[in-house]
Amino acid sequence: MSLDPKDAVPGYRDWLQGLSDDAFDEVLVSADEFFAINRALVNDQQTILSELLRDASGASLSRWQHYPADDVADPESGAMFYYHAHDAGERPDGEHGHFHLFIRPEPRAEFSHFVALSMDAQGGIRSIFTTNRWVTDEQFRPAQALIDLLPDAFVIDRARPSWLVSRWLMMVTRLIQPQISRVLLARDCALTRSGAQALDEQSGEDRARHVLSEEPVDILGVLSVIQSVGQKRYQV
Repeated sequence: MSLDPKDAVPGYRDWLQGLSDDAFDEVLVSADEFFAINRALVNDQQTILSELLRDASGASLSRWQHYPADDVADPESGAMFYYHAHDAGERPDGEHGHFHLFIRPEPRAEFSHFVALSMDAQGGIRSIFTTNRWVTDEQFRPAQALIDLLPDAFVIDRARPSWLVSRWLMMVTRLIQPQISRVLLARDCALTRSGAQALDEQSGEDRARHVLSEEPVDILGVLSVIQSVGQKRYQV
């Protein structure tokens, strides 16, 4: 059954249609690279997770262990990421683990967590979510300040441990910009502050509040809408 791109991802078509030609072309480039990376992985019977974990020892992830162990940080942008998994009893149904993604307004500034990608065991994205400040010991910055930095602030130009994984994550953040914006704004609403105001420091330390906002991700639906809008925009 073919996916109806009009209903695939709420709000995504409107966001695409509002982009300038240059901005839309950047989305197309990101979609092309994302597709090429996944095609290469499929050709080798791999997934983005098997690529990330190819040097990890053991048949299963160690609870709370970062992969890679020393994280991945770009020396110029200051962007970072790592992957880990909680104990099986603490994970949502179907989750293998998740990537935590970080940016900085400048390379030497304190890092801010902007989103996490929940992954299934087949290397598919389940959802994106935001976390409370204490979870990653980040510098909490208002949602709009982070949105204004994205996606340009999330650049990882490192050959190790996997250039492919870094590029894949970069393309994902560029393809789901509206969803990332929504969960960040919802995060701030959960802390009873708007994106333009200082965040509540006391709420940020509340150990009873872990995940503050979450949204499912249908990446195939995203690609379908991009294709549909692109065909109409350029009359293909």
